Amino acid sequence: MAAEKPHSSLPAASSQDEYAGKKPIDEAGEESRWEQVSAAIDALAEAWEAHFVQGTAEPDLAHLVPEGDSKLRRLAISEMVKLDLEYRWQRGRSPRKVETYATDFPELATDGELPVELIHEELQARMQAGDRVTEKEIHDRFPAQATQLYELVGGMAVAGTQTCTYYGETVKNSGKTRQSDVKLVAPPPLELRPGETVDDFELLTQLGRGAFAQVFLSRQVSMERLVALKISRHKGSEPQILAQLDHRNIVRVFDQRASLNPPLRLLYMEVVPGGTLQEVVMQVRKTAVGARTGELLLDAVDAKLGASGAPRPENSANRHWLKETPWSLVVCQLGAQLAEGLAYAHDKGVMHRDIKPANVLLTPEGCPKLADFNVSYNGGRADENPEDTFGGSLAYMSPEQLQACHPVLGGSAHLVRGASDVYSLGLVLWELLCGVRPFADEPKTNEGKLTRIQRMIDRRHYADFTLLCEDLPKDCPDSLRQVLVRCLQPRKEERYSSAAEAARALRLCLDPQSWRLLQEPTNPLHRFALWAPILTLVIAGLSPNALAGFFNLTYNDRRIGTEYTRELLERFNIVQLWINCIVFPLGIAIGIWIVIRLKRLVIGTDHSRAEEGSGRVLFVGLYISLLTLSLWTISGVVFPIALDFGMPLEGTVGFYSHFFMSLTLCGIVAMAYPYFFLTALAVRCYVPALVRNGIVTGPKWRDLQRVRLLNNVFLVLTSLVPMIGILLAVAVDAAEKQKWAVIVALGSAILGFLIMFVLKRFIDDNLDALEKIAVGAPRES
Repeated sequence: MAAEKPHSSLPAASSQDEYAGKKPIDEAGEESRWEQVSAAIDALAEAWEAHFVQGTAEPDLAHLVPEGDSKLRRLAISEMVKLDLEYRWQRGRSPRKVETYATDFPELATDGELPVELIHEELQARMQAGDRVTEKEIHDRFPAQATQLYELVGGMAVAGTQTCTYYGETVKNSGKTRQSDVKLVAPPPLELRPGETVDDFELLTQLGRGAFAQVFLSRQVSMERLVALKISRHKGSEPQILAQLDHRNIVRVFDQRASLNPPLRLLYMEVVPGGTLQEVVMQVRKTAVGARTGELLLDAVDAKLGASGAPRPENSANRHWLKETPWSLVVCQLGAQLAEGLAYAHDKGVMHRDIKPANVLLTPEGCPKLADFNVSYNGGRADENPEDTFGGSLAYMSPEQLQACHPVLGGSAHLVRGASDVYSLGLVLWELLCGVRPFADEPKTNEGKLTRIQRMIDRRHYADFTLLCEDLPKDCPDSLRQVLVRCLQPRKEERYSSAAEAARALRLCLDPQSWRLLQEPTNPLHRFALWAPILTLVIAGLSPNALAGFFNLTYNDRRIGTEYTRELLERFNIVQLWINCIVFPLGIAIGIWIVIRLKRLVIGTDHSRAEEGSGRVLFVGLYISLLTLSLWTISGVVFPIALDFGMPLEGTVGFYSHFFMSLTLCGIVAMAYPYFFLTALAVRCYVPALVRNGIVTGPKWRDLQRVRLLNNVFLVLTSLVPMIGILLAVAVDAAEKQKWAVIVALGSAILGFLIMFVLKRFIDDNLDALEKIAVGAPRES
């Protein structure tokens, strides 16, 4: 069976657009042009595979280049030459250099010079095949592009699982050192050992090592302190990047210095002696699924502490929590802490770009700290280019980062932003939860590195998450499952919009109530409230007002009919009719206007003040209560004036005292009860919908605290209702029937207070859940 084609059928720019669900149609004919280029690349790949499998002749590019305009030919030839170079150099079949192709296809050169990317492709293919490339050769062959080529070759970023960069090794020739004899090779590993002294540091114990550096627990002689010393030849901007990051989940750097003998860079930072998440992953693989708890993380940490002689913090609250916590929740906690560290770095403009278990250190308390910013990029610095130190570990790369490593797909390091770090974090958490990554490593075959990258991209883009989730532990909460799946979405637009949002989601996984609050409601009442928000809010706000108005009218009508003149009763009926016919419709109209504005916020059609949306929805109960208070106050002032207008009536003074008591009681009911009903709807239905629909990131923390304060104020007001009812009952000394009416009203007031108390508790519980996603919360909370 023929081997799989290295480049599939994805030409440079179109492949990335295809994955994004769109086609490159920037100009007329572009789509058709790319289709022809893709077909030509497929034909070349098939011809090479036929040559290796069936023994046919080597493909001739001249017969495979599509016919068409000059732009089509130049584009097709360029992409086909890249593929041809890879086959020839990596499989040792008649290797060629780019000048040979330029002779056969003069249109490759512009103003007599070959494209830098094409030359770079040749140099990269040769170095991967073990061929020697020197600065002298580059300078002699391509003097005009030499400087740019040195930078490209010196920062190649596709090899193995570690960052692949290259540095210059000076080679002596006849006893003289010449700059032209610099050979571009992979750096040999450092071989420093404990007991040695480098500059101001005594190396005590090796904490870790990688392709470019060794990390030692060291004693800084001048300061008489222990530090973690990272020794490397790398000359990136990691120290400058780390120095500006001050976060509890990022390793804190103290300073850096250069060692002249031997020539090394020394970066010394805080000691984090608990090992890395890589040791924890190994522990997970050795532990049965049902036996995994936070204890295994502590076992890995304690093993490292014992090796370095560091003490165990036995009184640590976090260690006690880990011992008693299921593994899935431990993963949530670690993920939230790492995401918070990433969010902090992203806010500073720093992208990590190499998130993996080996780059996460653990404190003795079991808290994670991000380390190894070798290939990070600081977008806040004008002197940094994202391509300068681009790299990473292939197994933990996002699709866009892999595309940037693949020369045919046209990706760019400029496109590898915060969403890529979120993807890598999702891979780390999946591996931490299961012991294996969701996408298995591609086997190393003779098909070449680019074929591996292409397959890795395909695996990520066409992943069946339903099938992948079957590998998650049975006790994995649905909340964590959803978070991981969203982190691993192939299109970055479908992932969390930021590391901060991912951190909030992971924090919610630790609080089931908070998580449920943000899910689509299943309760019929909650679904109805979202389906018909105007009707729901109008009913919730109007019902207490209607009941209070009915009681006030009935009570005073009967009281006047039994204790006062018929003329007073007739005038009372006329006045209350006019006032109710004006005030109630006016209140309903204003209330509906407020509710319509809020509905536009909830469903996302009003973007004018979206950033204030959660606050406006949270305080809908307050708005309606203030409206109600205003209308009842106006009614209380207008009523006696209208009743006495024209001719004062006898006996009205005694009537007014009872009237104002009943008006106060009903006004409090009409104001306080709607507040609790509407606020309960806001915190349970409407604010979560704002967050769920992406209209706001979360409610403002200070708004939630104001609602808590208002809850207490309105509960006190509600408690006044039974007290005023008792005064009314005592004041009524007329008919026995009237007393019973007041007693029934008093019983209703007490029941209403109990209902409002329960609603207050309900609101407070939901406020607790909303605080987990609140914006602007104090750091210590």
